[in-house]
Amino acid sequence: MLSKRILISAALVSILVGMLGVLIFTQQRIARCAYVPLLAAELLPNHDFASPGEVAGMPAGWSRAAGGVQLRGPAVDGAGFDLDGDGRALQLIGIANAVQTPITPVEPGQRYCFSGFALTDSPLSSPTRARLVFEWYNAAGTPTAEAASIWQPVRLWTPDLRGWSALQASFVAPPDARSLRVRIEAASDDRLYLDAMHLQRGGEDLADLAAEDPLQPQIAAWPNGRRAAVAFSFDWETAMGGLVHSRSLGDPNFDQDPLARGLRMREGVTTTMQIFARYDVRATYFATGYNFLMGNVERRQFMNNPTFTWATPEHGWLAERWRSTPWFADDPYGTVQSDPAWYFGDLVPILRGAGHEIQSHTFSHFYGGYVDAATWQSDLATWNQIAGEAGVPAAQALAFPWSSSAGMSERSWEALEQAGISAVTRLSDQAQYNLFALDAAGLVAESRCRWLPGREGRMLACPDFYLQPERADLALAQIERAVEQGGMIDIWAHTEEVISPEQRAAWERVVQAAAENPAVWVAPFSEIAAWQHAVAQVQIEALGAGRYRLHNPSDLALPGLTLQLGDQRVEVDLGAGQTLEIGG
Repeated sequence: MLSKRILISAALVSILVGMLGVLIFTQQRIARCAYVPLLAAELLPNHDFASPGEVAGMPAGWSRAAGGVQLRGPAVDGAGFDLDGDGRALQLIGIANAVQTPITPVEPGQRYCFSGFALTDSPLSSPTRARLVFEWYNAAGTPTAEAASIWQPVRLWTPDLRGWSALQASFVAPPDARSLRVRIEAASDDRLYLDAMHLQRGGEDLADLAAEDPLQPQIAAWPNGRRAAVAFSFDWETAMGGLVHSRSLGDPNFDQDPLARGLRMREGVTTTMQIFARYDVRATYFATGYNFLMGNVERRQFMNNPTFTWATPEHGWLAERWRSTPWFADDPYGTVQSDPAWYFGDLVPILRGAGHEIQSHTFSHFYGGYVDAATWQSDLATWNQIAGEAGVPAAQALAFPWSSSAGMSERSWEALEQAGISAVTRLSDQAQYNLFALDAAGLVAESRCRWLPGREGRMLACPDFYLQPERADLALAQIERAVEQGGMIDIWAHTEEVISPEQRAAWERVVQAAAENPAVWVAPFSEIAAWQHAVAQVQIEALGAGRYRLHNPSDLALPGLTLQLGDQRVEVDLGAGQTLEIGG
């Protein structure tokens, strides 16, 4: 028979083991960002969206970067989705948009974690991605630092697959942090639903979800010490390349004869080349597919001659015709000689012979946000094929027709990337999709290219400025802003717009100012983008005694790469794949 002392000891051991198990279990839950009363309590005000805010459709304390964020759900409007059973979830739409949590007090040096869930019901049937950004504020309420998670997958809701995807991140509060706001961003325009969001202490197990800090080499942005880059570019279209499909929104000449416009597009190539020749400037012509053709007497069919049912008056088209008419139905099946407004193949070697580049304005001049990824794949492949037949390399850059990036799905962006597009411009100016907001004067506030959200290091989005005669002074101010910010601007118009004396004078004035400004590097659009891609990859290693090792892992040579070493500015020619030691 066991003694009383042994029984008591055994009981104490059991209690201690039990307490240790509870402690380990509690620590594991906190490390995973799971709720633990008292130890890891909820810190996020109005986390269940129960209290309405002053802004219609928004919960109290929560905010948004632009329209396109609102409460949805069975308890709100009988639509949308709900995860935690309270009938409410937040909807987020827009690649330039964000959901922002209430600002919450924090203690410096403590680790905090955020968890939530998301799904998408993309009308283009695309899954997407989202990320969390922690914004830290000091005691004065000034933002002082940010920390971002990796981009995390968000699954597509279907009747057969209804689960939500977890969004999680954790970071340690900086020494000066006194409060925190978490920002939820999307990598596309696919509609997101967000629910069951929580903020608490802990989250050690989520540390691997932090995005890597981008490399910040001490390298000047532009070659030979230049302080800004300027591209001059044109949307260049035949009658088939957009003009017969004219849309009243975003097209300044939508109500004019497409054949007359096609001939003006031709004439504009001559007038713009004359201006550029005087200042030794190479420009970019964003072309549609029929630009490469010498004709189509063979009656070739492209992209299976699609019908775009979205081309309706409610979306800006003038009539119902294109809802049911195949997109290339008006092809006259002639030649450059018989139908010069429809085919521009004779101009391609002239442009390239003068050093100008030709990039993609899409083959078919469709509305990018309305088509699915398969249509994008077909369009991009067809452009590259027909351009190749004319001796033009595959496109690396794309200008959206009608600034039609609004609505781009994750899969559509993937199609661009897989086709080799590494830079885009002519992006939407609608608030929730606009990556380049304007200031009160009408200038791009941040005049520099930026990585497309979710495609950091792979695809650049670059700002543009539409040059018309009455905007010449603004264009010059925009260039100066790019110089001040060390940034970039793409000055553009349609070739048909640079034929009148007033238009030509405005373009000559701006081109001359940029070409003669020693602070400005003027180059074709894709060359400017390629330079930025390559510079972002340059590695700098300090060797001591004032010596540094540079390595260029890219396949692009970087002549005139400029570094600032203390008070000394050093320019080097760093070849593709080259390693070079400097200083000492």
